Parts: sequence; C-alpha cells; structure tokens
Amino acid sequence: MHKEKKEKSKMNTAIVVNASNAVPLAASSVQDIPLNRIQESKTNPRRQFDEVKLAELAHNIRQHGVLQPVLVRPMPDGEPEIYELVAGARRFRASKLANRETIPASVRELTDTQCLELQLIENLQRADVHELDEARGYAALMQLQPETYTVETLAEKIGRSEKYVYARLRLMHLIEEAQEAFYISRLTVAHAFEIARLQPNDQRRALQECFPNHKTAAAILKDGKAEAVTVRQLRAWVEQEIHLDLTNAPFDPQDETLVPPAGSCAKCPKRTGNNPLLFPEVRQKSICTDRACYRMKIEALVQIRMKPLEATGEKPLRISHAPTWQIKRHDPDVLYEGQYRTVKKAECPQTKPAVVIDGTDVGKVLHVCRDEQCRVHARVTHYEPSPKERAARAKELLAERTEKLTRVRILNAIRKKLPAALARPDLEMAALDYFRRLGHDNHRRLCRVYGWEEKKTKTSWGGNGVDYETMTGKAVRAMNTPDVQHFLIVCSLVSDLYCPGYNPRQPLAKDSNLAQAASRYKIDTGKLAVEVRNELSKKKQKSEAGSTPAKRR
Repeated sequence: MHKEKKEKSKMNTAIVVNASNAVPLAASSVQDIPLNRIQESKTNPRRQFDEVKLAELAHNIRQHGVLQPVLVRPMPDGEPEIYELVAGARRFRASKLANRETIPASVRELTDTQCLELQLIENLQRADVHELDEARGYAALMQLQPETYTVETLAEKIGRSEKYVYARLRLMHLIEEAQEAFYISRLTVAHAFEIARLQPNDQRRALQECFPNHKTAAAILKDGKAEAVTVRQLRAWVEQEIHLDLTNAPFDPQDETLVPPAGSCAKCPKRTGNNPLLFPEVRQKSICTDRACYRMKIEALVQIRMKPLEATGEKPLRISHAPTWQIKRHDPDVLYEGQYRTVKKAECPQTKPAVVIDGTDVGKVLHVCRDEQCRVHARVTHYEPSPKERAARAKELLAERTEKLTRVRILNAIRKKLPAALARPDLEMAALDYFRRLGHDNHRRLCRVYGWEEKKTKTSWGGNGVDYETMTGKAVRAMNTPDVQHFLIVCSLVSDLYCPGYNPRQPLAKDSNLAQAASRYKIDTGKLAVEVRNELSKKKQKSEAGSTPAKRR
C-alpha cells in the first residue's frame, strides 16, 4: 500500500507555484449565485473534462453540496448581475448536472491578467492537467503581457526549467489532428513533442508514420486500440526523412539573398544549432528541419543557373536524376532518368542545355538528347552493362545467396539439436524476444502485473521515461525456469488487458487468449467481476466517508 502511494506521488505532474510569485488578490465576498448568472471564461486553458469524474462529482454535490466556493468576477463589459467564472469549472459543470440552481461563489475584482494567471495556476496545481492545456495557459499569459511574461519569467514562476516551458509551448504548434490524438492518449507527450517540432505538412506525415497500419488520421482517432510506434522509431524516421544536413547543401547556407524572406540558414530558428532548447538531443548543429524552405532554396539556385541560358535565347530543360519508374506523380516540366541521355554540347541537332534539379548535382548545367529515334544516340538507347560490371553484379548476387542459405542452414542445424525440454538460455531468449514485440503500452501493463518498480529517467523533451526492456531483462534472468515459462504465457495474455475507454462495458471477447485460458483453467470470471465491484464500492464509500468531514472543516 505504501509503495502504491509512493508511485502515485511520483506520477503526480502537479506544479508547485512559488508563493512569492502569487497573484495579489483583492478582498472577496462569498455568496450563493444562480448558475444562470455565471458564464464560463473563454480564457480558461483547461479544455478537457473527464465525463465519468464529472458525474461522480455531481453525485457527491447532490449529497453534500458544493463545499468549496468557486471564484468569479464581475463581467468586464459591465453587464449587471452577470459574473465570469475564473476558477472552479468542474464544480460549476457538476452543479448543473446535479440540477442545482445556485452555487457558493467568492466574488473578486480582478484584471484580465490576474484572471488568466489565476486560471493557469489553478490548473497547473492539479495532478491531471493535460500538457496541451498547460501550454495554452503559458501562451495566453505571454500573449496578454509579452513584456511581463517570457519563457524565463514563467519558468521562475512555476519552478521549472526554461527548457521545460519551451517544450510545453512548442506543443501549441501541433496540427489539429495531432492535438486530438494527443488529447485521447493515442500519442504520449514524447510523441507529441517530436511531432510538434516539425512543419505542418511534415507533422501529417509523422502522425501517419506513428500508426503505419492506419491510412488516415480519422482512422487513427476512431480506433480505440491504435498504438503508436516507439518514440525512438519516430525519431529515427524524422532524422531519415525530414532532417537535411546543411553541410552538404548545394547552395550557400550563409547567402541571405537566395530567398530573401527565408534569409540565411545560419540565422534561421529552424536550424538545430540556433534552437538548442527545441533540439537539445541533436548533436549535429547544421541540420535544417524545414524541407519546404530547403526546396525553395534549391529551386532558387536552379533559376539562377537557368537565367544566363535564357538570356542567350536558349530554353533550358529541367532534368532529374530520379528514375522515371520510381516517380508516382510526374512533373510535366521535368525529364526523369530514362527520358533523356546526357551528351556532349552540339553532339546532335536535338542537343539541349539542361539544369539538374535534384541530387548532389543540383544546379549543374548539362547537355541532353531526348529524341529516342536520334541517329547519333539511338544505338545507346538501352544501357548495356560492361563485362566487368556483369561480373561484379554476379559476384554480389552469389554472396547474397550464400549468406541467405547459410543462415537457413544454421537455423535448421539448431532446430535439429533442440532438446525436448528447452535449456535456460533458450527460454530467456524466447521470453525477452516475445516481450520486445509487445509494444510500449503492453510493456507497461506487464510490468504492473508483476509489480516491478518503474524507475524513470529524465528525457530531452522535459518528461520521464522507463527503459522497460532493460528492467524486464534483469527480472527474467533472475526467475527460475518454471517462472520463465509462465512469463511467456503472461506475455501472450497481456494484450487482452486493454479495455477501451469509449466502451468500458464491452465484455471480454470469447475468442481472446485471456478468455480461452480462463476457460481451460476453470476460472470463474463472473465471480471475479463481482469481487472487484464490491471492493471498488467499499473503497469509494470509505473515501467519501473520510473526505466529507475534512471538506466541511
């Protein structure tokens, strides 16, 4: 019991606000105000309300009333007898659900700034505040008084690092579908931060990459069992598909005139070296994170190379090194590899100047012939490898086939020597390999089934992470052989512990591994369900009985 309390304390994300930085408040009076004379504040950063918890609070209010007054202020526009709700949105909504006509409220004269800061502080002091709501609160304060509220002053006020505040503010850059996926827990805060660092179009690609088995964002949001790839996999994809190394750029990154609105790459905030708070883990400082801007500069370079040719009356072609069969959507103004031949200047009447638009030769001026019937070049229409190239390719194919067949032979040799009862190293290997394939959410569920302590370490995005693989590896190696065998069975059952929040009454599927195993071992699932309901009911009654006197005091 003590361990559970300790873990809950670690998981509490509530932020302690420095008392010395609290908002100075005017005197207040408490009175019962009709609910229809109170309007919810449009500046409240909290957007998410748990309907189940709201219903529980409404039930408690029916029995005991509202024990803590909400905070309101007179409407700023001066409308008489109408108040704006500053703090206590859950109590206000729950009172409506409980069909109450009035609510006890503390009335204070507050400025817009004081109102917003109080709303932010009230939400940050809650354990269940969503990271996006937290970010909205910071952003609203900075927008209201940009000279007073900066990343530095906010970090000092809430007792956090500047990197933490900056990472939270970055979540405001999430596209709408990513925000929704984050709100309904399809994405963790680590996934959300990785995506938020990208440009909008790249965010859409990254969201899709997180859920490779879903074709659209709507499908991701609809599927209650959708699980994202690991943060490590997402980051690897971003580094491969999004990040561009400016040290290999065909244009001069220092040039401020190439694309005047973009300016120099050396001063750009989307260059990793210029934004260490946003990209703390990226060691390479000359990485561009905006592919669209990078392509604009490539196109500007191409145009610069084409202008001298156009000035002489030529009509230069645009050519790509990408093979035509690899391109899904062909640009009608571009010739792809296979649609032209690189030739010498004036080698045939059809020879035209061309500028390369991609690859390592971007901006290079070449001469090409695109006439398939050209008398000069027709004989080399189809590429024929040289004898030396054929021999090298045959050697590569032989090496590849040899490696594949060797691995198959090794596997068959091992399979023939496997004993009737598996050796301990074989069991550990199978158990840990199975565990790795389960995915992050099932890793967490399984560790909690076994009661293993989830030790967290700091991560670059300002949160905490657990190395489940290392932790489980140590635990499995410490097990005896029967326990390792049992662990394998638990791995095959743990996925069925998932219960969708949108339909919690959905019964366990009869064809699930968990249901079939319960049937084989003659487990009375109905009896267990009754026991759980009774235990939870007793805990709830005990909690309500213990909290009521304290609230009244």
